[in-house]
Amino acid sequence: MKFILLLFILPACLPVPAAERAFYLWQRSWTPETELAVRACDRPLSAFAAELSRDKTERSAAPAEFWRRPGVTAVFRLRLDAFSTEGFRRLAAEIVRNGCPRVQLDADIPERRLAEYADRLKELRQALPASVREFSITALPCHLPHAAFADAARQADYYVLQLHGLDVPRNIEEPYALLDPAVARTAIVRARKLGRPFRLALPTYAYRLSFDPGTGAFAAISAEGGAPPEGRWNNRLAAPDPALLRDLLRENPDLPVIWFRLPVRGDLLNYDRETIAQLETGVIPVERLDIELRRTAPNAVELRVTPRARIQLEPLRLELSWPRRTGEFDLAPGVRNESGNRAFAVLPDRLSVPFGGCGTQVRAATFFIDETNHPVIKEIKP
Repeated sequence: MKFILLLFILPACLPVPAAERAFYLWQRSWTPETELAVRACDRPLSAFAAELSRDKTERSAAPAEFWRRPGVTAVFRLRLDAFSTEGFRRLAAEIVRNGCPRVQLDADIPERRLAEYADRLKELRQALPASVREFSITALPCHLPHAAFADAARQADYYVLQLHGLDVPRNIEEPYALLDPAVARTAIVRARKLGRPFRLALPTYAYRLSFDPGTGAFAAISAEGGAPPEGRWNNRLAAPDPALLRDLLRENPDLPVIWFRLPVRGDLLNYDRETIAQLETGVIPVERLDIELRRTAPNAVELRVTPRARIQLEPLRLELSWPRRTGEFDLAPGVRNESGNRAFAVLPDRLSVPFGGCGTQVRAATFFIDETNHPVIKEIKP
């Protein structure tokens, strides 16, 4: 009897197999860096295909063959001003034009219009060609308590629960968070009770928040593109909490996850693949700065730095201690000598190095020194 009981208990003790991990690809342009990241990605991709507003349609520059690649889902963003009969007609035509067999609709629908949304989704599915084999939608935590959302979810093969979002602060003193732990966990419980297939979208990116330096009032928000002009704004970062991401993965090993977004070289506000891989193995990534001195000639040494598991707005600042400060050097573009003594042929003891992105190695300087004059280098923390 004990042996039979053990057979029933043992399966419950076995680990749950890890669910599928995928990425969102949200770049609208198709640069060599984007192409390289896509080619290196061995996972499913949910890629931005087009955004429809009332007056225009903006399309991805991805090549036509990309949408036929196995594992690619074409994501169509419908802005609220295009939430109309004409907007859904254009959406259906755009889906046909794209030709991808897997389609996702991304629309931040107000809660009061969820019933209307469910009706329009039903009409849209009927209008789609048989070549569309999979149809999904996105959802926000605030949608889940409403009965009308259950109707909308039934029109899709699955939905993606976007746990991240930012309530923009009115001023620099107000608190903010990219991912609220209580909201996220409550939403997952509600989604499980709903009984429809769903996946989690989790953030790997950060927002740059800019505030007026005089009044502290909110001025701008960006998750992509270049930084605001230096000195014009007080900038803050709304970044993911790696410990919370790790915990959500541990608590929900059965749920498929789509990371937002695929790391692409040059994306300064996103984690790299190495950091994401650590999260997936249950490790909380630890921020560090790898510093390498590489001899490139008998009298020349390159200084290279690689930030790990970090997103930041400020440049990297280094302190260099030399046996002898006499020598020549060449700074990489954007690197600043912040030494007190900047006389000719005096080696720098402080450098400011632009942040090149999580996991991106950059050359900071070349020092023309002999083998006996290697510096001790450490990062200066803010």
